Amino acid sequence: MNNSVIFPIIMLMILPAQSFGEKVAININANVIERSCTISESSLNKTVTLQSGDVRNSLVGIPFAGTKFSISLESCPENISSVNIVFKGESDSVMSTLLKNSSETESAAKGIALGLFDDDDKKININGNEKTLEISRVSSINTFNFFARYVRVSDVYSPGKVLSVANFELSYD
Repeated sequence: MNNSVIFPIIMLMILPAQSFGEKVAININANVIERSCTISESSLNKTVTLQSGDVRNSLVGIPFAGTKFSISLESCPENISSVNIVFKGESDSVMSTLLKNSSETESAAKGIALGLFDDDDKKININGNEKTLEISRVSSINTFNFFARYVRVSDVYSPGKVLSVANFELSYD
């Protein structure tokens, strides 16, 4: 068969396929927001090392041996006067307002959880909390202090390692 006959046959096979193409619409939804405060580098992925605590003199439900930690915000725009912070984490099975000791090693403490507390030493319920923090214009960096404290949750306990993870979320009014 000669090339002059093959070429028109191939073209007839291709053209109908191209003429039946479909139009596809892509919907894009987005929000434009105003810049918020920047979380300071020192506050990101932070590890808080608690001082050792003596569980022998502790009482069930009473916090002991705490360590202060802070979260800092920088470059807050003029139109932001406050920020809402929410802490989240896996709660203890006995006292659900506290953070569970997630250490699963043989040397893990038993009957111990971690509590989070604000700068006024008020306990932060890990299951439902929101605290409004006022943004100061005196400094370009706003530092907010918190405490992590051991809490004995049971009469059956043993000393050992404690590991908990808390996340925080910020929102602006």
